[in-house]
Amino acid sequence: MNQRHPALQPAKQPAGETRTVSELSTEILRKTTALLLSGPRPHATEQLDLYDQIFARLMPQVAVEALAELSAALGTIERAPYATARLLASHADVRVAAPMLAKAAVLSDRDLADFIKTSSQPQLVAVASRKAIGEPLTELLIARGYPAVRMALVQNLTARFSEDGYRSLFKAAERDEDLAEKLGQRADLPAKLSRAFVAAASDVARARFIKAAPPATKATLQATPTRAANVAIRATWDYTQIKGEIAVLNRTGKLGDAAVNRFAATNDYPAVIAALALLSDVSIETIECLMDDDRIGDLLIACKASRLSWATTSMILRGRPGCARISNEDFDESRKRFDKLVLSEAQLKVRGLKPT
Repeated sequence: MNQRHPALQPAKQPAGETRTVSELSTEILRKTTALLLSGPRPHATEQLDLYDQIFARLMPQVAVEALAELSAALGTIERAPYATARLLASHADVRVAAPMLAKAAVLSDRDLADFIKTSSQPQLVAVASRKAIGEPLTELLIARGYPAVRMALVQNLTARFSEDGYRSLFKAAERDEDLAEKLGQRADLPAKLSRAFVAAASDVARARFIKAAPPATKATLQATPTRAANVAIRATWDYTQIKGEIAVLNRTGKLGDAAVNRFAATNDYPAVIAALALLSDVSIETIECLMDDDRIGDLLIACKASRLSWATTSMILRGRPGCARISNEDFDESRKRFDKLVLSEAQLKVRGLKPT
């Protein structure tokens, strides 16, 4: 004869009292949860599997409020029953899912990645608040595109972001002033992305970002030229005569690395831009925009496609009018990226570059 586990036995009823299945199941659920939390912590898989079986029988019979209690309780322990944790984390009601998604140590990064792909915004906010959430998961969360999720991630000081992740956050912050302010409070921002953001953001977003920044970086950010300043400088340039001179050099076979090097050495950037445009077969407007702080990677592609040497390319990078000075670290990184570029690939990629 099959015997049921004691936790599944119906509780004895006081005389004259009738209780529903939901009430009985809720009582058993709470007692089982209390046993798990207060008794010896189960370590063997078999013990945890037994709790999973019990909870699986009880959970469909109780109200959402009881499931929320269970989720909050199991979220506090390191080794919760795994199947139960997944069921709670995937629940449609955020009151049930949030404690598991935010705290449950038993859920792996693979589990969380699956939930991120299918969950709604409130559930994703819970994931974004997890302690020490790593780069692969923060990238997935950012990719879902929810403003509240981005804000939760930025405010989670234990969250870690890749450079691409930060780049996406900065892009969103150009239009979200509250996000810009919270970003400014983080101490782990890449310096070059911070400078690029200050150059590109709206006046209000820029001001709130700089105001929130640590004192050590505030002065540097305040001195960063804005994109508006760069555009104003370029607006004074007249290419009418320069294009003719560049065309003559090209027809006579004298337009090459040495000529562009000479233009850069004398800070003749209208000539540099016109030469790069002709050599890489893109518009002058496109090359103009590559002179901004946040387009250095594209500028490297254009220089490689134009068959320029690193010596000439580095001179162009360092002398761009109205742009912030490149740090030694960023300069070294640019050199590595330039060296890795293949001429044929650069010539193909440069045709896809667009002015902004």
